[in-house]
Amino acid sequence: MILSRALSVVAALAIAAAVCGAAATALAFDAEKSFQQATVVFSLQGGGGAQNNVEGHDRLSHISFVNFTPRVSILPFDPVGNGWLRGSLETGLEGWFQHYLEPHDATAQGLKAAARYHFLSAGPLVPYAEVTAGVGGSSLKTLELRSTLNFILEAGVGLSYFVTDRVAVGAGYRFQHMSNGNVERPSSGFNSDTGTLGVSYFFP
Repeated sequence: MILSRALSVVAALAIAAAVCGAAATALAFDAEKSFQQATVVFSLQGGGGAQNNVEGHDRLSHISFVNFTPRVSILPFDPVGNGWLRGSLETGLEGWFQHYLEPHDATAQGLKAAARYHFLSAGPLVPYAEVTAGVGGSSLKTLELRSTLNFILEAGVGLSYFVTDRVAVGAGYRFQHMSNGNVERPSSGFNSDTGTLGVSYFFP
């Protein structure tokens, strides 16, 4: 009985310490410091996805893939806005390395321009919205796309958590569209739902 109570007390103290630690981290996070103008952001991201059928095509290639998308960017301004819209704009370049699993082994690689808006009203939890656009080469040959030169467009949302003022981990969703801009046929392209996981380092 005594041992059980002692363990209960220890567990309660451990939980309390964890809660206090999390609260301390939240209180210590300074968005103005992390997102000050001219801060450079280096991000390592990975993920994967699968073709969707939002256009209702009768036939699909059932494309699936994994990818790696490192990004180097800068915060051109100090945080702007008020209330829940207060945030910070991040702009930069993102590498694109995609390995296709289905319908056959293939790769794609290129470079994208990226823009991300961070919402700063929730402490160390920082939601964001983003867009990317780029161009690259691909060895993928499917019903929807057979050209070597391809264009990629993405729009997404996600959530970052700042473990320190300078390091954040995050996860997000992106809607990806890939096509050849009608330079060759077939040119319908395809759309995919993708997920990302990553870590970002903020250098003032």
